[in-house]
Amino acid sequence: MAELEKDMEAKLIHQLTERESQWKYRKDIRTEEDLWNNFRHKLDLINVAALDGVPITDNEFRQVKAFINEKAATPYTAGCWLAGENGVAQIPLIRDDVSKGTISLKAIDNREVAGGQSSYEVINQFMQKKADPLDKDRRFDVTLLINGMPMIQIELKNRNHPFMDAYRQLKKYDKVENFRGLFGMVQMFVCTNGVDTQYIAADTIDKLNERFLTSWIDKDNHPVNDYLDFAKEVLSIPAAHNMV
Repeated sequence: MAELEKDMEAKLIHQLTERESQWKYRKDIRTEEDLWNNFRHKLDLINVAALDGVPITDNEFRQVKAFINEKAATPYTAGCWLAGENGVAQIPLIRDDVSKGTISLKAIDNREVAGGQSSYEVINQFMQKKADPLDKDRRFDVTLLINGMPMIQIELKNRNHPFMDAYRQLKKYDKVENFRGLFGMVQMFVCTNGVDTQYIAADTIDKLNERFLTSWIDKDNHPVNDYLDFAKEVLSIPAAHNMV
C-alpha cells in the first residue's frame, strides 16, 4: 500500500528540521493571521536599531501589509523586491511619531545566508482562506519561510498518483488566487509523489508552464528523484536560500 501523504509530510518535515538542514518547525503557524503576526515579529527583531527600540504599531503594520501586497502582485515583482538593493530588501515606514520621519525596515539580507539575522522556518497544513466566495478554503502541504516570508511551496502526492497531480494542484491554487499577500512572495514550487520530484520557478497562472519543470541533478550527474533526498540536496540551508 502506498505511503499516506500525512506520513510523507511528517518525514519531510523531519528531514528539513534535523541535523544540518537548519529549518525550525513552527506548528503554531496555520492561518493568515498567524503568518502576518510572525512576519511582524521578525521585522521587530531584525530592526531593533532602526525602530529605536519601539515595536511596529498596528497602524504602522498596515503600511507594511499594503507594501507587501503591492510587491506580491506577481512572483516577478516579488522576486525583484526580494533581490533588494545591494542584496537587501527593505520596506519604507512612516512612523506614528512624526518626529521619527520615514525609516527603512530590513526584511531580508541576501548577504546573510545561513547566518546574521536570517531565520528559516517550515510550516504545514496552512489554511488559506478562499479568495472567491464560490471557492473553498485550501490547505497547503509544506511551506518554507525565510524571515517569515513563504519562499518555497511543496505539494505532496502519494505514489498512487503521478507527480504531475501535485503540479496540477499548485496550478489550481494559483488559478483561484491563493498565492497572495505574504504567499505572493513564493519563488519556487516543488512537486513530488515521493519517487519523482521536480521543481519550477513560481509564476502567474498564465505563464506557469509544465515544460519548465526540472529534475535536480547531483554532482555525479544523477537525477535526485526521491523527495527526502531532494530535501537533503536542495532544501537544506544554505542551498535553499541560494536557490530562491
